[in-house]
Amino acid sequence: MSRTFLVALGVILLIVGLGVSYAEWASGSQPWSQLLGDNFFFARSLPFTIGLGVVVGYWKASGQTAATERRASDRAIRRFAPSTVWLHWLAGVALVMLIATGGWQYLKGLLDAETPVYMGSVYRLHYLAASALIFATGAFVTDWWLRSERSLTIGKRHTTRSLRGLAHELPKPLRTTLAYILGLDMRRPAPPTEQFTYYERTVSFPTWELAIGLIILTGVIKAMRYIYPIPGDFLYWVSAVHVGSGVLLGMKLLDHLRYVLAPSRWPLMVSMATGWIPEPYVQRFHPGWYARLNEARAPAPAATPASATPAVGSTGGGGS
Repeated sequence: MSRTFLVALGVILLIVGLGVSYAEWASGSQPWSQLLGDNFFFARSLPFTIGLGVVVGYWKASGQTAATERRASDRAIRRFAPSTVWLHWLAGVALVMLIATGGWQYLKGLLDAETPVYMGSVYRLHYLAASALIFATGAFVTDWWLRSERSLTIGKRHTTRSLRGLAHELPKPLRTTLAYILGLDMRRPAPPTEQFTYYERTVSFPTWELAIGLIILTGVIKAMRYIYPIPGDFLYWVSAVHVGSGVLLGMKLLDHLRYVLAPSRWPLMVSMATGWIPEPYVQRFHPGWYARLNEARAPAPAATPASATPAVGSTGGGGS
C-alpha cells in the first residue's frame, strides 16, 4: 500500500472525525458552554489524532534510508531527516503553548484573580497544543519503534560505559561526585561520543520521555472525565501529577535551551533547524559517530585469490 495513500487516508479520517464532532457541537442540541464543548471536541478527536500520528510515523519510517547523507557542497552530515526537523519544531511550539496556557490557568486559580483574557480561549489554545503534541509524539514513537531506533538510548550492556561517558562530559565537581557515588573508573579515557552526547542519552532524553509521557497520560485522563466517570480522589492525584509534569517540562525546556544555545554547541542548534551539521564539528565532538560513518563509506576490501598451497600428503607437500 502506498505511503502517500496511507497518509491521505489518515488525514481524511481526521477531517471526518473533526467534522462529525463539530457538527454536534454547533447544532446546539447540547447545552454546552465553550469550555465544555471544546473539552468534548478534544476528547472525541483523540483517536483520529493518534491514528494520524501513527500513519505519519509509518510513512516516516518506511521512507528512511539506511545510509547517512552527506552534502556535496560542504561535506556537511545530515543529523536529522527533514520530517524529524518539522516534527521537532511542531512539538516544541506545542510545548511552549502548553506551558504558557497551563501556567495561566494554574496562576489564575492560585491567585484567585480575574484575567483580561477570556479563559475559554486559553483552554482552547491548550487543547490545540495538546493535540499537536500527541500527534507529534505518536509519529515519533511509531517511527522509532518500526526502525528499532536506539541512538538516543543507552543500549543494552552499555550502562557503565554510558555513565562513564556522562561523567566525563560533566563539570569537574559533578564529575567527581558521580564517579565516587557510582564507583566509576575515571582513569580510563572517555568513550568516543556517538551521534548524540552521553548527557543527551542518559539524562536529557529520558527526562523528556518521562515528562511528556506523564503530561499526555494525565491530560487525556482529565479530558475524559466528562465522558467516563472517574473517581474524584483519583482525579485529584491525576491533576497534581499533571501540574507537576508541567513544571518538569518547563524546567527541562530551559535546560534544553541552555544546552543547545551554548556557543560551543551552536552547530547542534543549527542542525535542529536545517538537519545538517558541519563535518569538522562531528569529527571533533562526535568521534565515535564520525568513525562509524567513515567505516560505512569505506570500500569493501578486494577479494584475494586463494593461495595454491598443496594439500597435506600430496606430491607437492614436501613429505619424505
